[in-house]
Amino acid sequence: MSTTTLRMALSTKMEAAQSLLSKALLTALDINGGDVTPSASPNPLSEVLPQNSGSSGSVCFVNDSTNNDNAELMKGFKMFGTVKEIGVDDKGLSEFYNDHFTYPLYKDEGLVFYNNFFGKRKLGLTTYNPLKLYSGYKEMTKRLKKKNLDGNMVGEGMVQGGVIIFDKNGKVRYAYEEETGKELNMEDIVAALRAVQTDA
Repeated sequence: MSTTTLRMALSTKMEAAQSLLSKALLTALDINGGDVTPSASPNPLSEVLPQNSGSSGSVCFVNDSTNNDNAELMKGFKMFGTVKEIGVDDKGLSEFYNDHFTYPLYKDEGLVFYNNFFGKRKLGLTTYNPLKLYSGYKEMTKRLKKKNLDGNMVGEGMVQGGVIIFDKNGKVRYAYEEETGKELNMEDIVAALRAVQTDA
């Protein structure tokens, strides 16, 4: 395993949560205009994953950001996403889906992805230095503006998610824990995708 993918290696907690993850109930969402509604009854991940898996595997975004500049590499993978809640900021979720993430979205009914797999990690201060906080905020808003994303203060925004990479057999191979305010480290994600593709 290269040092690049070490950032994405599964923690002991994630390894232990894999069996729970396979039982996570996901509800497919129908996003139409500004309305977000369940389009089916909840199904376990073990039934949802085969529908969202490519020849190499699948990538699940358990957060609100993605950057797909690696189209060639992604050919062997399918993407899908999970969200914590609906009925709170459906307009924002609908805009995000239509403008930035046009892959299947599911509501994580029991918050298994967020609470069990990613350990219910909450947004917290990384520094108490007001200049660093302000600088980080300005950097983040600049990135959001560049990507034409609007941030808002609607809904539960404290529990962090991440990115989970499944192999073609549905086994979690790598995970990347979200760090709110920081850009996804695409080098690490690409290295993990390559490693899964090589093993496929």
